[in-house]
Amino acid sequence: MRKYIYAILAVTLILFTAQSCFQDLEQDPAFNYPEEPPKPPVSEDGQIFYMAFEDNYVDAQSDAIATKVGNPTFTEGKLGKAYAGATDSYLTFRLSDLVSTLGSNLSVGFWYKVNGVPDRGGIVVIGPATEGAAAGAQNNRTSGFRIFRESAGTMQRIKANVGNGTADGWLDGGTKADLDPATAGWKYITLTLAQGAANFYIDGELVATNALTEISWAGCDILSIGSGAPRFTEWGHLSDNSLIDELRIYNRALTATEIIDIINASSAE
Repeated sequence: MRKYIYAILAVTLILFTAQSCFQDLEQDPAFNYPEEPPKPPVSEDGQIFYMAFEDNYVDAQSDAIATKVGNPTFTEGKLGKAYAGATDSYLTFRLSDLVSTLGSNLSVGFWYKVNGVPDRGGIVVIGPATEGAAAGAQNNRTSGFRIFRESAGTMQRIKANVGNGTADGWLDGGTKADLDPATAGWKYITLTLAQGAANFYIDGELVATNALTEISWAGCDILSIGSGAPRFTEWGHLSDNSLIDELRIYNRALTATEIIDIINASSAE
């Protein structure tokens, strides 16, 4: 009797397995292979830092909080709230808190609404702490990068500077990088770094380029937001009364097309 029970169970198992196989063959596609996860949007692909300034100074990638100096505030931004600069005010963020170390490929992008007072200012700066043996020396430009603005008559000219380890390279677009504080509104500023090239964009338009052989981060330990202080002040690039929003850093060089995609996505929200 036990043999018959075992035989019935074996036949039942075979029929059930065969039915499942036939059902799978009728599927389109025939088998349920695991789907590949969707690619992140451009604004998140390779992103290692993101500060939205929604009533806080938190990097959404690491959950680390920037150090506030002075009394910056928040105001209506391009998306939600924005950082509003003030006299003698800025943020610093420790690079050791980034979720990824800085390498030879990098992009920095953010929305910016220029205020012409004062007539020059630091915007986003990563610079080394020393120059040679002089601790706290200013304007050492052999490593890191500096994004800043300077007066050009009634306009404000946005510039960048990048260090390659032994020297620095300038990204000065001339009149192509001029913003009128009275009418400019929100502009998307992007610096991309890759071995052999540094590119500077405003609203996705290439305004300056420099054929850098290398990017150096030697001695760089903090990111400054809203001022050149404390490392880039020798030429008066101090606090900036302008607005900054959606500050992102990537561990890759964005293409011009990707920059436009980010701009369009932000404008659609």
